[in-house]
Amino acid sequence: SPLLWKSIKTGLSAGRVQTVALRLICEREEEIRKFVPQEYWTIEADLEKDGQAFQARLHKLEGKKPEIKDEATARAIVADALKIPFKVTTVEKGERRRAAPPPFRTSTLQQEAAKQLGFSAAVTMRIAQQLYEGIEVGAEGPIGLITYMRTDSVRVADSAIAQARDYIGKEFGPRYLPSEPVVHKSGKSSSRVQDAHEAIRPTDVLRRPDDLKQHLDSKQFKLYQLIWRRFVASQMTPAVFETTKVDFDLGRFVFRATGSRVLFDGYHKLYHEAHEPEEGKTLDDLPPIPPLAQGDVVTVKQIAPNQHFTEPPPRFSEASLVKELERLGIGRPSTYASIISTLKMRWYATAKDRRFAPTPLGETVWQVMKRSFPDVFDVGFTAQMEDELDKVEEGDLAWQQVLGDFWGPFAKALDAVDVQKLIHDVHDLSGLHKEKCPTCGSGLVVRSGRFGPFIACARYPDECRFTRPLRRDKVPDRPTDEICSECGAPMVIKTGRYGEFLACTKFPACKHTRPVPLGVKCPKCGVGDLAERRTRKGRNFFGCLRYPECDYSTWNRPVPVACPSCGFVGMEEKQTKTKGVSRKCLKCGHEITVEEAVPAESVAG
Repeated sequence: SPLLWKSIKTGLSAGRVQTVALRLICEREEEIRKFVPQEYWTIEADLEKDGQAFQARLHKLEGKKPEIKDEATARAIVADALKIPFKVTTVEKGERRRAAPPPFRTSTLQQEAAKQLGFSAAVTMRIAQQLYEGIEVGAEGPIGLITYMRTDSVRVADSAIAQARDYIGKEFGPRYLPSEPVVHKSGKSSSRVQDAHEAIRPTDVLRRPDDLKQHLDSKQFKLYQLIWRRFVASQMTPAVFETTKVDFDLGRFVFRATGSRVLFDGYHKLYHEAHEPEEGKTLDDLPPIPPLAQGDVVTVKQIAPNQHFTEPPPRFSEASLVKELERLGIGRPSTYASIISTLKMRWYATAKDRRFAPTPLGETVWQVMKRSFPDVFDVGFTAQMEDELDKVEEGDLAWQQVLGDFWGPFAKALDAVDVQKLIHDVHDLSGLHKEKCPTCGSGLVVRSGRFGPFIACARYPDECRFTRPLRRDKVPDRPTDEICSECGAPMVIKTGRYGEFLACTKFPACKHTRPVPLGVKCPKCGVGDLAERRTRKGRNFFGCLRYPECDYSTWNRPVPVACPSCGFVGMEEKQTKTKGVSRKCLKCGHEITVEEAVPAESVAG
């Protein structure tokens, strides 16, 4: 972290798992930027048999997988295929059984809650914590509704399995109850599974979600329902599908229709898994095909050429990032929520449309870490470290040996870092040696200061005071309706070292500045606006702009939201692990819980 302060700016952090997660996001973004779309065409035939429509796709072209690069070729194939009757040459039927998924582990709960409910990992863990610690359930008082939510195991207590099987038999009947209890395997290396806690499940299957709905808020209900259904479904019989493949051999062309239909819904009676687009189609997505036999001739409604372009790999969603971290053996499921939150809080990555993209700051941080410690932040090294830490926990490896093996090479790599060269490389300062100080004509150099590196005159600070920030991409001024209280000129919003502030447009003739108002009137004097300010020690707080006439201040950020109780426009927002994001009226103290909020950027001047 100190290396980041010297080469980028203060307040940044790096970590063994956090930085590898950032690496995955940055490298995926690089793949997307380098990707060159390729045009290709597919041929689909809309067919019909006995009034039932279905579709077949060109499967083989002259005995090979079709590779159609342009529209002319595609249309020529369509023209030829339209001349040939579609007669069924082969029908292949099969039966596929899809076993019920295991009950949730921490990581699978985070993934499924993200896909089905749109919850972030942090929100999922916070609500799970509430369900685990206890919810007031009428006369029963506080009841813990689920087992411990930080676990790698899919193991379940025999008593819980017996209760679930008894419920399935009574509620759904014997067809949905396997003859023996279903035993699930973790799917992970047994050496990597922490088995101290069983899988995440309801503490009592008889506490059905609908029976508890009146005692839970909407998010608690949705998550409890997801956990309850997944657990009960995990002890149910498999879903059974009939799959059908029908080929139409037209000589040069082979068209194939594929479909499926449900023979028995099994655990799908209660629970369906969610899938993201990049995970591909499942048996549920295939439409049924009408009954066909060899020699049947079907009606051709149309044959259409369709243009496509290859697509780059998708950005990570919360679910797919958690899945990838677990697949690579990086970190612990119980830490994934905090890792993802840190990437957002530090503004290393943003989640647009629920997909992670690195910020310029995040990419710069990764460049510094990659150049300085390529081995430490290698995916394989991090996964190996996880295994070694497991062995330390189990007593199979001495912690002194693990620490010694890591610290020796790391200390050498740290000592070998040339900070000046690193700053030049990362910030692309290859032409700096050609520039001259605009004040005295001396050369320019890079200096490291309290707030990170900056460019300064070679004679700074004794003989020349010229400095400038490393980045030239200055944020443009934004006009406002504010008027300078000293000279009456309009004021604009400028962006400085500490964020945004209001400045007079007559600068440097008038040097008046003040913080940007937050759109909330002071609840104490009712006249002044509230704005973000800084203490002498650099800590941010929010206070009245009429100070010292009015001394009102608060540590929590005020937001211009009307209080539902008294109507005053101004509530302070804060976030805790137990309550999440909440708002409290600055006037009457009325408090409400709100959706998870993205951390607001500093606007101090």
